[in-house]
Amino acid sequence: MGPGDVYTILASSAETGGDYIALEALVPPDGGPPPHIHHDQIETFFILEGEMEITVGDQVYEAKAGDFVHVSKGTPHNFKNRSRTTTKMVFTFVPAGDIEEFFRESFKETTDRHAPLEPLTDAFIQRMLESADRHDIEILPPPEG
Repeated sequence: MGPGDVYTILASSAETGGDYIALEALVPPDGGPPPHIHHDQIETFFILEGEMEITVGDQVYEAKAGDFVHVSKGTPHNFKNRSRTTTKMVFTFVPAGDIEEFFRESFKETTDRHAPLEPLTDAFIQRMLESADRHDIEILPPPEG
């Protein structure tokens, strides 16, 4: 959910009967969302390539290819690519809820994986924050320090 992140829906809510949604993420260096909470969903991350710093509550994981990280409902979390290369991961939300709508509302939808990325503008940030509010995603302030 950061500037330059590219998300691909691998299994939609419709395809899974609402049980879950699975997405692939390509997260460039310094990419990743602000700290946030999903109150009604479990989120999981599986790192395919690269590495990702994933913060879950007070625990910080330096996840590498092959690592799996679980986030319980209602737990503050975020991820940040602190490496110099793009990280590829699969993440899921259980149940799917309406998280798919958040991604569709917040990001430009395309079938071209090489399409230019949407710039990080005030309008983009406002659209994402409004969508997060509609879909029960609580955006938290950045950690101090």
